[in-house]
Amino acid sequence: MTTTTRPTLTPLLLAVLALLSAFTPLSIDMYLPALPVIAVDLRGSVGDIQLTLSMFMVAFGFGQIFYGPAGDRFGRRPVILSGLVVYVLASIGCAFAASAGQLIALRFLQGLAACGGVVLARTMVRDMAERDEAARAMSLMLAATSIAPMLAPLIGGQILWFAGWRAIFWALAGVGVFGFLIAWWRLPETLKPEYRQPLKPLLVVKRFGELLRHRAFMGYAFTGAFMFAALFSFISGSPFVFIERYGIAPRDFGLVFGGMVVFMTVGSLLNARFVPKVGASRILHYGVLAPAFAGVTAAVLGWIEASYGTIGLIPFLVCFVAQIATLSLIGPNATALALQRYPHMAGTASSLMGVLTFGIGAAFGAAVGQTFDGTIAPMTTAMGVAGVLCFLSHRVLVRRG
Repeated sequence: MTTTTRPTLTPLLLAVLALLSAFTPLSIDMYLPALPVIAVDLRGSVGDIQLTLSMFMVAFGFGQIFYGPAGDRFGRRPVILSGLVVYVLASIGCAFAASAGQLIALRFLQGLAACGGVVLARTMVRDMAERDEAARAMSLMLAATSIAPMLAPLIGGQILWFAGWRAIFWALAGVGVFGFLIAWWRLPETLKPEYRQPLKPLLVVKRFGELLRHRAFMGYAFTGAFMFAALFSFISGSPFVFIERYGIAPRDFGLVFGGMVVFMTVGSLLNARFVPKVGASRILHYGVLAPAFAGVTAAVLGWIEASYGTIGLIPFLVCFVAQIATLSLIGPNATALALQRYPHMAGTASSLMGVLTFGIGAAFGAAVGQTFDGTIAPMTTAMGVAGVLCFLSHRVLVRRG
């Protein structure tokens, strides 16, 4: 319901925002164990089926160009509810897809619909909290949202086993219905009337231009984007690497994937606890070291494994855990620091960050899919490049901005 007083960031509201943010990992991770099966059933290549993942990410990032400014004009609540309705319809469409091309198109539509809740959940945190408090809230949201990537592949694997891959999309449609109902019931409007922005193309472009010219903002945005690119590279390549290269059963893939995300959840809780004392800037300064080191190490090991086959899976898992867990220290802090200067156009700023995050992530994920050669090297190379670029974005752009 719309309130007349300024909403506060209560635990219940934070839980609702976390649910809205969970649509991304649910939509991506729940059907990961089914990718090889979908490829066979729809008679598509590995690259074709991985495009269903990449196109979701492209749409997810591209759609935020519209959702952020729309949220700055019409308010957060109506835009979120509209996106959830389309998400349910697109998910049902995915369940009826008869070819790889149809599934790619429907996943694109699903991504366009899903991004509204995610980008505006970040924006609503910014509406109600500042800097380190916002970073703490986003860390708690990430910790809660981390339950989704831990459970989604496991649930998806079980649904695949008992009911087939199409039932996974019926389950996503059900989650969308639940999200709509809980948002209708408990989600307030957080946009201040004085911060409403006109939805005129030239003014929207002007606001985006202001953000693009701000070096520190772009530094924070790229730092977070390349960290997520490493995650998307892992998401795109890991089902085929783990299941086909290392012989892990689809039903067990969720356990491996979820075990890694546990570390990310722990990192989120630690960040939420210490960011009020240490500060988001300082944590981010040291946090960007881990993805660069772990990513380069995994890339080198990947080249050795591809050439000689002597490494095995365990050393890679150590590197993956180190790199993926660091997302909990980089994502929330970079986002909070980037948005702190723009309360008057928080939706637009959040949109631009989302566009960069999912656009770059989709490019890395697509590169992994199109270069997959049956070895782990394409995935580890992409993760290594992303880790180095994450570090350089912070050191070069943020520190000089």
